[in-house]
Amino acid sequence: MAKYISTSCTLDCWDSCSIIAKVKNNKIISISGDERNHATRNFLCKKGMMHIKMLEHPDRIRKPMIKEGNSWKEISWDKALDIISYKLDELRSKYPTTALLHWYHAGNIGLLKNIDSRFFNAYGGVTVPVGSLCAGAGNEAQRYDFGKALSHDISDVTNSNTIIIWGRNPINTGIHLVLFLKEARKKGAYIILIDPIETETKKLADFYISPNPGTDGTLALTIANLLIEEGLVDNSFINKHTLGFDEFKKYVADFTLERGSEITGIKREDILFVARKYGTNKPSSIILGFGVQRYTNGGYTIRAIDALGAITGNIGIKGGGVNYNNNRMDEYIDFDYLQGQYLRKYSRKVPRPEIADFILTEKNPEIKMLFISRANPITQCMDTQKMIKAFEKVDFKVTIDMFKTDTANLSDIILPCRHFLEDVDLVCPPASHSYLNLCNQVVEPEPWIPSELWIYNELVKRLGLKDFPIRDHFWWLERVLMPLTKKTGISIEDLKNGPILVPGGEKIPWEDRVFKTPSGKYEFYSSIAKEEGFEPLPVYKPISIKPDNKYPFYLLTPHSKDSLHSQHFVMVDDEIPTAYINKEIGLNLNLSDGDLAEVYTEVGSLQCKIGLKENLREDVVIIYEGWWVQKRGGVNNLIPEKYSEIGKHAAYYECLCNIRPIKVSH
Repeated sequence: MAKYISTSCTLDCWDSCSIIAKVKNNKIISISGDERNHATRNFLCKKGMMHIKMLEHPDRIRKPMIKEGNSWKEISWDKALDIISYKLDELRSKYPTTALLHWYHAGNIGLLKNIDSRFFNAYGGVTVPVGSLCAGAGNEAQRYDFGKALSHDISDVTNSNTIIIWGRNPINTGIHLVLFLKEARKKGAYIILIDPIETETKKLADFYISPNPGTDGTLALTIANLLIEEGLVDNSFINKHTLGFDEFKKYVADFTLERGSEITGIKREDILFVARKYGTNKPSSIILGFGVQRYTNGGYTIRAIDALGAITGNIGIKGGGVNYNNNRMDEYIDFDYLQGQYLRKYSRKVPRPEIADFILTEKNPEIKMLFISRANPITQCMDTQKMIKAFEKVDFKVTIDMFKTDTANLSDIILPCRHFLEDVDLVCPPASHSYLNLCNQVVEPEPWIPSELWIYNELVKRLGLKDFPIRDHFWWLERVLMPLTKKTGISIEDLKNGPILVPGGEKIPWEDRVFKTPSGKYEFYSSIAKEEGFEPLPVYKPISIKPDNKYPFYLLTPHSKDSLHSQHFVMVDDEIPTAYINKEIGLNLNLSDGDLAEVYTEVGSLQCKIGLKENLREDVVIIYEGWWVQKRGGVNNLIPEKYSEIGKHAAYYECLCNIRPIKVSH
């Protein structure tokens, strides 16, 4: 008889869908959305529906592998772990343990995946990346403004009269939001899309504007100045609940309509229309995407957009908000115990976007070993060829992964791991809702594959590490969720039954007007930003590039509809990436749909097929990110290492390129 088991998608996505799996005889018959989560409802996106294929994929690694010369050989778990523990022991006997770099990111957002940090801190403390390849600049910006990032439940847009979708494409990357946007529109909401790329989401919009790449901050500051000049601000909210408005008002006075139009490339009347619509047709909501902050000025841009919500009083009300991310669980999880930073003897940090350069140049101590978990940095880090050189320089490399990714392929040992449907974990609330989901084990892997927790437990035994309890998943979950249980009474047993709304998750963020900043107010002027070496106000800083004769196009590399970053490109065969260009530009370059061309930048080149788009800006080339290098992809071959000041965030979009046809001989 079939069983129905509750779990949750662990992809690093806006939605973290609650899932019901139908299982019989240790075989998954189907998966579907769990309608007890009102935000993600009873359906999954295409990526979610691919989980069973990923679980059963013929290329999945099921036994440890060791590289011998240029080939791979399967070995036993005992042998693999003995080799790794020997290398770890040898390293700590010769060098400070910071000679090991542990690279991790968000390939799986299960809470217990953070157990790797405790292992390496118990080991002695290693070199770790800081900063972000995903959302870091925006998270830091909202920490300065609000105290932390909190978002309204996506269903709240149905209470909005005006909705600005700024740099986000929910039709491709957040389909559950789309239903609520359609419902809002039926109720009369006016939707504005702001994006350099005319994405599929334009179908949902009543009005669309396309700012020059990297100028969103100027657009926001110009709108702010117009709102102030026209008296469309909420003086009561400003006077009672904000800090630094006078300084902000003085700064934005220079952002006249004429100046804003010149920098952004948007018509003056269009900027004025957006400002008036947002300021008068309230409540007004802003839904932010991550692309807005993928420039060196990204953190300041998010702060400038946040300010629009504050000056109009669209904060702490239904149908309002500046919605970016949703850090709901800080007070409910014992991250100190989970990560164990207090255990380490040594510590060294390096900005994520500079990791290749660091490995190639750092001598004190030099990186001797790389350990990679829940990440594929060869594909996803900037300047792929430099990253490959960095990997090749390191003596010994271990990667934990389900597949032989570009990163795993350059390692010395690959350790297979479980799919989330085979594992136990916990998924915290994502950006779009506030449900907490336990990942119950749905099936047992056949043949047996251990969890990452088992791997670390076995290494702890071999290395004789103290302060890393050798316990199972449920012990660890109960231990790190002690704050949740003490404050709310919610237990692991409760979570086994299905998604649970985090206490307070039903509330509108900041509805009490008490912010997590030092002043307890929304801060236009942030003393913390100043203390940390940044401008205290949301200023505009121009990006470092501008198209010229050598490189006439901005290169934008957004998320694919069909893959979460690089994860689903294991499914791709016999294809190459598509470079999308404006149709007229293609004709001028003598390029047609499907033609081969080389896209090149200051750091590298990539062979692509051409896709012509009538509605694409003439100064932009689009290539979707995530394509594996070994599958003739790797868009980050083209991207130079740059990052934002705030958040140390990878500035993927601050890149220029050119295109030349490839002549095919017949």
